[in-house]
Amino acid sequence: MLKGKDTSYNENINLYLGNNYESLNKVDSSIYYYAEAVKFNEQNKNIASLSFLYSRLGYIELSFSHRYRSAIEYFKKQLACEVVQKDSISLFDCLNNIGLAYKSLKLNDSALLYFNKVSTNNSNHNQSKNAALLFIADTYSNQKRHNLALENYSKAIKYLSLANDSTNLCIAFANKGDCLMQMKRFDQSLQALQKAKDYLTPFISLTNKSSLYHNFAYVYSQQNNYDKAFYYKNLENLTKDSINTQSIGNAVAEMSAKYELRQQQDSLYISKQKLTLADLKAEERQRNFVILLVGATILALLLIAFYSNRQLRLRNKIQQQEATQNELQLTYQYKLSESELKAIRSQMNPHFIFNVLNSIESYIMDNEKAIASRLIQKFAGLSRLILENSTKSLVTADREWKALKLYTELEAMRYSNKFSFNFIVDENLELNTILLPPMLIQPLIENAILHGLIVEPKPDAHLEVSLLQIEDGLCITVSDNGVGVSDKVKTPSQKMLKQQSIGISSIKERLEMINAQCKSTMGKLTITPGPNDRGTIAKICLPMLHQNQMA
Repeated sequence: MLKGKDTSYNENINLYLGNNYESLNKVDSSIYYYAEAVKFNEQNKNIASLSFLYSRLGYIELSFSHRYRSAIEYFKKQLACEVVQKDSISLFDCLNNIGLAYKSLKLNDSALLYFNKVSTNNSNHNQSKNAALLFIADTYSNQKRHNLALENYSKAIKYLSLANDSTNLCIAFANKGDCLMQMKRFDQSLQALQKAKDYLTPFISLTNKSSLYHNFAYVYSQQNNYDKAFYYKNLENLTKDSINTQSIGNAVAEMSAKYELRQQQDSLYISKQKLTLADLKAEERQRNFVILLVGATILALLLIAFYSNRQLRLRNKIQQQEATQNELQLTYQYKLSESELKAIRSQMNPHFIFNVLNSIESYIMDNEKAIASRLIQKFAGLSRLILENSTKSLVTADREWKALKLYTELEAMRYSNKFSFNFIVDENLELNTILLPPMLIQPLIENAILHGLIVEPKPDAHLEVSLLQIEDGLCITVSDNGVGVSDKVKTPSQKMLKQQSIGISSIKERLEMINAQCKSTMGKLTITPGPNDRGTIAKICLPMLHQNQMA
């Protein structure tokens, strides 16, 4: 820290740094500088500054670190400062925060004690009473004391309406809907959830939106309204994705909108098919009535009518078979859309984004501007390619090959070129005329680097990616000479196995959809050990798809 003549000024820099790091969500750095500022202000008995510092440290422990007992200690220290300062407004906020920390520890009786101190105080300075009523209702709901919860939700909603507090009204109605849902009063729950939806504002957190959509989906599923349940389940998944990364969230939102539109169009088509079948059955019943009436008098007409009826049944059977085929085709399209949506969500691991940005920051801080500039250019190019390809089921092989190269180059630069790599393309292939599913091969390259080459770095670590033509198809091979399959089994990392299994299962699912669409069995994935059990060889084979064929 700076140590100049103005000691007070220099020590207060810790407070400003802590505040800035908190704004950047760098929690550990923020806690460190706040703690340094606390030491100085405790020595100088600066009550006002200590009150602020304890409140910020308590908030970080409550909302980010989730160390709730530490949060309680900080808030109680703040409470002591507020009593000395006689700061009534901050006093009530502090009591509510202590209650929230106890509530997070599931010590509901202690939480209610502090919430009630706020809700029963009629001071003119008490601006936290409405929030306290809402917290009391939430606590009763957690305790399954639903009637008390509903009573307090009604009080909270009444006062929040008078205050025109749209944000907390949204939360109150949403939580009331959740309480009614637990009581299996689904119609009333749905009314409360609709009210919450009416009060949605940009200030509502993505977490609260996700919970609201989850409850909508559950209530509609209990009412057997599966279309709306599926719709809100999609919204819940999209909102969760947006929490991880906004850029990918935008792409997912766009795909979900297209998927929803496709579902509505397909649903309309199925409805038309059902109406057609219903009309045909109605015609059949009418024709049978005429046949019976005429057949009572004229035997010849009965024989003709019998033949006509038989032909009609045959046509109906053919049309029913066609309708069944259409439904199967739509099912494949749904599954393919879901597979594409999963692929977009997993396109760019948020950890990869953050690591690249940290690498860029490191190069800039080390004044290696040329390397940082190349890293930024490659990262921008990769991001643009991924977002442009994210709305398509198939892209030209040259664009996909370029994206894979950029990704590999970024990983090599990020790991200080600890491995070499080589991309090989069959000379007989014209990549700009061939189509490939986007981001199908990237998980294999990621696994080879992160779980093969970087785990135990070697001087000759090498990655090779090849694209070769086979009879009526293509084979993409990703091979490395790092940790082999057998070594991974001997020393498994649960996180590594989980990440690999998710990536591999996603690839297999997409290959099944491609085989179903192309009516082929060529699409498959094989993973084998490398020569002498050193490294891993992963190979994807696909049917050959050209642009003129898809057009």
